Order: sequence, then structure tokens, then C-alpha cells
Amino acid sequence: MDGDLEFDKAVGQFKLTLNEIMFPLRMYGQKDYVDSVSEEIVSLAIQLYLKLSGVDMPYQVNSDRLHW
Repeated sequence: MDGDLEFDKAVGQFKLTLNEIMFPLRMYGQKDYVDSVSEEIVSLAIQLYLKLSGVDMPYQVNSDRLHW
């Protein structure tokens, strides 16, 4: 259980840092795009972590949430 809390905290900190990095894009009217892309980046980062931890799963991108 303690590991889950630590993992959730690390993911939360990653999300906050990512949002800070992408903040300038919000100033130029890209808020909706930044929100969906940020979630996909977090998802890919978690998938990378799992793969590096020995959990073999294919990378997946939820293209329905991305608005090109």
C-alpha cells in the first residue's frame, strides 16, 4: 500500500511539472490541446515505467483524446 501512495505522489509531481513546462502554450489559446496532450504524456510515462520494471505491454496512445 505504501508503494502505491509513493507511486501516486510521483505521478502527481510529474503532472505538476509537466503543466508548468507547458504553461506558455496555455497563454496562446492552446489550453484544450495542452490538457489532452499532458494526459497522454503522463500515460506514456507510466507505460515506460512499467516496461522498464519488467511489465511487457505495448505502448498505447488514446488518439480519441488528441485533437489534431
